[in-house]
Amino acid sequence: MSQNAIIKKIVSDSVAEISLLRQMDCKNCDNCNGCSQKPGTELLALASNSIGAKTGDVVEVESIAGSSIGIAVIVYVLPCVFLLLGYFLGQALGFGEMASVGIGALGILVGFIPALLLNRFIATRKEPEFVILSKLG
Repeated sequence: MSQNAIIKKIVSDSVAEISLLRQMDCKNCDNCNGCSQKPGTELLALASNSIGAKTGDVVEVESIAGSSIGIAVIVYVLPCVFLLLGYFLGQALGFGEMASVGIGALGILVGFIPALLLNRFIATRKEPEFVILSKLG
């Protein structure tokens, strides 16, 4: 899915920092500098700039696919797996129902640790998350 963005600065010859725009607000508008619908906080990201866009250009960008499914598994499925493992471990060790539920709750907390580590890794990497498709306007 593509969306619109503004080039904030050129990081290197092939990478630009972009500010993502809200699709509904910016669909038919060319007045980005004086826009009152612009979000208060910018959503900044890095984009591969193979078309040579310059600072201030409005561009169409698309997310680089590939790791989305793996990230979703880690964030959503892994905590659920640890919840079930914790519960069944409690049952296998002969604990009662409430103790097994408590061990399952600890399991879900352990399952969130990889998600937190992944979030920290993604936030610190400096690789482009988007690719610039074309200049608009």
